[in-house]
Amino acid sequence: MAKVIGIDLGTSNSAAAIMEGNAPRIIPSAEGTITGGGKAFPSYVAFDKEGNLLVGEPARRQAI
Repeated sequence: MAKVIGIDLGTSNSAAAIMEGNAPRIIPSAEGTITGGGKAFPSYVAFDKEGNLLVGEPARRQAI
C-alpha cells in the first residue's frame, strides 16, 4: 500500500496530513494553531541575529 501525504502551503498557515484508511489525519505539531483537529504551522520563515533559520511559530515571533 502506498503512503500518501498532503501538504497545504497557505499564506497564513500551512499543514500536512496523511491518509489513515479512508480518512485524512493532520500531522500534529509541537506548536501552532489548532485547525480541523490538528495543528497548523504559521507560514513564516526568518533568520535570527546569528543567522540561524527559523520556521513556523519561532519565525512569527521574530517578526513581531
